[in-house]
Amino acid sequence: MALSFKVEEMFNVELQRLFTVLNDVSSWVVFDRPRVLGTKNGQITLAFDDRTRAIISFELIDGSVNVRVVHELVPDLDGIKPRELYWREVFAGVHRRLEIV
Repeated sequence: MALSFKVEEMFNVELQRLFTVLNDVSSWVVFDRPRVLGTKNGQITLAFDDRTRAIISFELIDGSVNVRVVHELVPDLDGIKPRELYWREVFAGVHRRLEIV
């Protein structure tokens, strides 16, 4: 039975900029880059070489954007932690790229 998990992160940037960066996986500063399967209804669907899939959705909250990633089709519990770390790396790279401190 395949598993799924959810990770969320808040960003203090405009939704359009954040959507553009997360849709441009070639610009991500991580080793494993997924393929974009589609962008529909304000969501981005990604496919990974390991046959897992992720759906990224966005929610505006008080001028910030909450990004929610649901990563699906993970084969077992041991596969969740490395993928959670992966998304933390992706989020950290997006923060560095978009947020001026």
